[in-house]
Amino acid sequence: MSEEYNKYNELCKKARYAEAARFAELQYLEGNRNNPFWLTRQAVALIRAREYKAALHVAEQALSLKSSNPYSMLAVADALSGLKRPDEALRYYEEIIGDPKITFSAQKGILSCLAAKKEWDKMLRRMGQWDMPKDSVFAWKVKALAGQKRWDEAIEICGQWLALQPDLPQALWALTDLEIQRDGLEPVLAKMGRFAKISSRPPVYKEIYASLCKKAGNPELALKQYEKLTRTGSDIWNQRQQAFALKKSGKLSEAIPMMEELLKLDPKDYFIHTSYVSACKKSRQIERVLKFYEELIELNPEETTLYGRIKKIKNILGVEDEQFPENR
Repeated sequence: MSEEYNKYNELCKKARYAEAARFAELQYLEGNRNNPFWLTRQAVALIRAREYKAALHVAEQALSLKSSNPYSMLAVADALSGLKRPDEALRYYEEIIGDPKITFSAQKGILSCLAAKKEWDKMLRRMGQWDMPKDSVFAWKVKALAGQKRWDEAIEICGQWLALQPDLPQALWALTDLEIQRDGLEPVLAKMGRFAKISSRPPVYKEIYASLCKKAGNPELALKQYEKLTRTGSDIWNQRQQAFALKKSGKLSEAIPMMEELLKLDPKDYFIHTSYVSACKKSRQIERVLKFYEELIELNPEETTLYGRIKKIKNILGVEDEQFPENR
């Protein structure tokens, strides 16, 4: 494996997808322009960054260089799927499903497209035909059965999943949603409340209980759970949920600075942006948004969506807009 490819992989492992895409583009421009390898890598990085339109353009360029390249076909399919064009994506996935190196990726792509089209029977039939890893089959089978409102069967599959991988967060969240559909919110809330009190259980039980408290209209109780999780070293997801709960319970003076810290970590977080601006409007601190966004763009000049956000805030404030860097 080349030094350049190792560097590309390291950037992707650190979720620095924009950098990885730029690095791959440079490798292509400096290398053999008839070889689709680095164009395909660029497209993959863009897909991971959810820049699907740009990814499709690059992937199609790679495919034009070698129309039989399965990795380029996979990149085109993944980009089309991200753009919510499942019928087109399916044609590419079907073409590459026999390739042993990427069959599993093609299978996941096909199931994702069929789920988007709500073709649950086809999903179940395909899974019966394929040899897929058990943990992956569980997740897709639960989705398909839930789509058909076959709650008991889906819950049974979740039980098998958790028997194989106890306390797996993905399975526990899925099971919780299914039980709410079948039994209603109150009994599931009570059950998860009991589990959340057991200190030996992993944090996911408290996370689910906090989420159910919010759903039940009790943000104060949800907030207590998120505070416990934060004290025990919770992850970013829990901190986001805590910020949302603080806002919902009216504690704007605590929610706003927490949201600012989260946006420094991830300036692309649409939901935090929306909640942050809303909280500042409610507390009549819209000038704070402008000041913070101007600081945020100094830290993240490549995050072009911030320019548009600044422009909107200036329009609200009636501040004369300045020429932004990308227009110079």
